[in-house]
Amino acid sequence: MKIIDSHVHIYPEFLRKERDRIAAREPWFELLTSSKVQKWGTAEELVAAMDEVGIESSLVTTFAFRDQGLCREMNDYVLDAARRWPGRILPLAVVSPARMGTLEEAERAFDAGALGLGELFPDGQGFDLASPAWLRDLCALCEARDKFMLFHTAEQAGHQYAGKGAYGAREAAAFCRNFPTTRVIFAHFGGGLWAFEAMPEMRLLLQNARYDTAAWPWLYGPEILDAIFAIGAGDKIFFGSDWPILGLSRYEKLAAQTKLSNKDKEKLFGGNVREFLGI
Repeated sequence: MKIIDSHVHIYPEFLRKERDRIAAREPWFELLTSSKVQKWGTAEELVAAMDEVGIESSLVTTFAFRDQGLCREMNDYVLDAARRWPGRILPLAVVSPARMGTLEEAERAFDAGALGLGELFPDGQGFDLASPAWLRDLCALCEARDKFMLFHTAEQAGHQYAGKGAYGAREAAAFCRNFPTTRVIFAHFGGGLWAFEAMPEMRLLLQNARYDTAAWPWLYGPEILDAIFAIGAGDKIFFGSDWPILGLSRYEKLAAQTKLSNKDKEKLFGGNVREFLGI
């Protein structure tokens, strides 16, 4: 099985060294990096981890800051890593939709090889996922360049945790209503949006939506994957680990407890995202 991890973060060394200085002006970065589950990982460490467990490629992003200049530095790091490990590191770019220069930075990153934008954080970056005004021009650019977007979403029930945020299924559905032709991945199972694929009207609305499994071991039991495949959304779910905070083995153990066939597991761990990316 050729595995593709669709949700991975890497960080340049200076972020760890200058964490306190940057966190003082970036509240979302402060919140997430002060969490007990935070781990740091460089591009080199990622490739070594992929080699160790047999992951063929990873969709790689870093941290989406409010500051557009920091976003640019993050993009330079990820794009350079993609040039050093072509085909292994599949780069995504981060931009700050609420700040000036968003379209210009997205264009620059696309020209340099970024496959899409993400993981963008509505809470942390100060924009409204459900409001078309914030994202109209950015979505138009992604459509024109045949790129996709990845957004942080979270289940709006259950326990609170660092970085959960207030954007979930309702807001993600509103994005699809506002931008029905923009290809989009909603992280963390879309905050539960996948379940509405069982409604015929919502299945039509969500044709452009995909979902990843990032943080699955901390959020749901193995039954969630059985349910996703049972309602006919099994071709829309991508394995994403949220490395470096979680690795492949935790997901394989959960997948082994499902009722999925080997063919279904091949779709989950690479086939679906490969089709989405056209590779």
